[in-house]
Amino acid sequence: MKQPKLETLSIEQQDGVATLFMDRPEKRNAMNQTMFEELGTAADYLRDAGEVKVIIMTGRGSAFSSGLDLSSLDTLMDMTVDEFRVLVRRMQRNFRAFELMEKPVIAMVNGFAFGAGMQIALACDIILASTQAQFGLLEVNLGLVTDLGATQRLPRYIGIHRAKELIMTGKKIDAAEAERIGLVNAVYSPDELEPKTRELADHMKGLSAVAVGLCKIAIDRSRDGSIESGLEYEAQSQSICVGHILEQMKKAAEQGDKPF
Repeated sequence: MKQPKLETLSIEQQDGVATLFMDRPEKRNAMNQTMFEELGTAADYLRDAGEVKVIIMTGRGSAFSSGLDLSSLDTLMDMTVDEFRVLVRRMQRNFRAFELMEKPVIAMVNGFAFGAGMQIALACDIILASTQAQFGLLEVNLGLVTDLGATQRLPRYIGIHRAKELIMTGKKIDAAEAERIGLVNAVYSPDELEPKTRELADHMKGLSAVAVGLCKIAIDRSRDGSIESGLEYEAQSQSICVGHILEQMKKAAEQGDKPF
C-alpha cells in the first residue's frame, strides 16, 4: 500500500513498525490546519496498511507538539460559529481515528506536549516520555476550552479531580509529575526513550495482531458499557482469536509444519 503524500507529517516504516512524525520542527511541531487534516489521512493509511503492526507517534526535533499554531488563528477567525463547529468535529474525528484503529499506537513524547499535542497523545494507547517532556492543556489561558477529547480522555487516565486541575488551571507539568499521577506509562532519559519505545513496539508486533486489536477494543468499550456487555464482547473476541489460531494450525498441518 502506497504511503500518502504529506506536507506536515512523515511516516517511516521498518519491520512492521511505522513511526509517524509530526514534522514541523522549526515550529516545534505546532499544528496548523494542514496537519489537523493530514492526521486523518495518516490514520487511514496506517489503519489499512497490512504490513504495519504497531504505530509510534512522535515529533521531529526537540518537541512532541507545542499545540495549536497560533498563526492559524487568523484563518479561524474568518469562520462563522457553525463553520468552526464543523471544523472541530472533523479534527476530533481525526484524533479519534488513532484510538479506534485495531493496532497499538504508542506516543513517544520527546519534548513539549501542549494543547492539541497533549490531546493527540491522550488518543494513543500507551504514552512513553522523555525526562525532558512537559505536558499541559493551555487552552483556558487563551479563554478557550479543550475541544479535541481531553475532557473525555484525561479523567480516565488520572481521575476526574486531577483532570479538572490540569484543564481548568492551564498549568504545565513535567515528566516526573506526569508519571506520578499516571498520565504516562514510563519515563526515560532522552537517550533511552527511542530504543525503549522501539523495544516495546517490537514486542507488540510479535504478538497476534488479531488478539492485540480485540483486546484494545474490549478495554476501550469498558469505559461506557456494562460489565455484562463487556464480558460478552470478550467471549465473542476470544472465539475470533481461537478461530484464527485453528485456521493457522490447519494451514500448518496441510503444509506439514508444526503450528507452534
